[in-house]
Amino acid sequence: MKIYTEVIYFWDDDKGELVQESSKFYDYVGPLTLANDSSTGIMDPTTSAQTPVKYYEYPSDIGNWSDGGGTDNWISFEAFSFKTQMKTLDIALYIPGDALNTSYKSEYESVALGGLGAMADKAVKAMQNEGKSGGMNLESLKAVMSAQSAGSSSEAAKVGMLKAGEKANVLIEGTKTIMERAQGAVLNPYIVAAYKGPTDMRTHDFSFQMLPQDVDESKACLKIVNAFKRAMLPSHGGGDAKTSPSMMFGYPDQFTIEFYVNGEALPSTGLNPMFNVGKSVLLGCDLDFNTESVPLFFDGTQYPVTISMKLSFMELEVMYRERIKQGA
Repeated sequence: MKIYTEVIYFWDDDKGELVQESSKFYDYVGPLTLANDSSTGIMDPTTSAQTPVKYYEYPSDIGNWSDGGGTDNWISFEAFSFKTQMKTLDIALYIPGDALNTSYKSEYESVALGGLGAMADKAVKAMQNEGKSGGMNLESLKAVMSAQSAGSSSEAAKVGMLKAGEKANVLIEGTKTIMERAQGAVLNPYIVAAYKGPTDMRTHDFSFQMLPQDVDESKACLKIVNAFKRAMLPSHGGGDAKTSPSMMFGYPDQFTIEFYVNGEALPSTGLNPMFNVGKSVLLGCDLDFNTESVPLFFDGTQYPVTISMKLSFMELEVMYRERIKQGA
């Protein structure tokens, strides 16, 4: 490709435009790297090269614990572009007090089976036996009804009266209640717990209190905050923001979160003594720059003395038992 070092134009009054007069260039063959802010990791669409992702940490002694003075327990946050899967963020922070909380849920709902529940087991067995010969048919349905009737014959009269009251209640309101009082009983709704399957993603919150010791450390903390903000928000480009904005937003980044205890990452197996967080997205980044409800800044600067940051993540995959074997 040609690398131009000088291009000279002049204005042509007759043509009403700039016209190239001369140029200087040399031929170049080799890799290309997009010059950009190293903390963004933005990809040049014309090459596979990527700018380095700058590493940030708080406090500044994470991992330097061999001499007994550093932080040996921390959380590693790494973000990756949704589209290219290139790393865009690399941050290590101390483990806050609310970090080691998680939850596991199974969703059930109450379902009233009604009359079918009277002899559910026998009915199911009847359907299974009849189904072996060709699936559900009229004879199978008769078998279900026969099994249900056999299981409730001793109460048939009373059940019949209650059902009659139920039907009559459609025409004359209150008939059902009168019949129930007369019989001194109500129909068994046969309520069972029905499993609904996974209905939600697991979430995790991390609340950090950063107390920089000087202006430089405050600046470093704000770089951490801005890196999280950039990673959680969508990209928006391709048009003029005022006159012709783009109709599309790019997906925000995805995160991997790892706990390090005594300088080592928790295992991704069933031997994990606690839990691992699955690949996640950042839902919220709540910030507070007050110090005990008072705005304080380092002398002669606009940099805050205190930075409180709460990060809220949601995993991208539902929980199931095989994930426990992976340390989830």
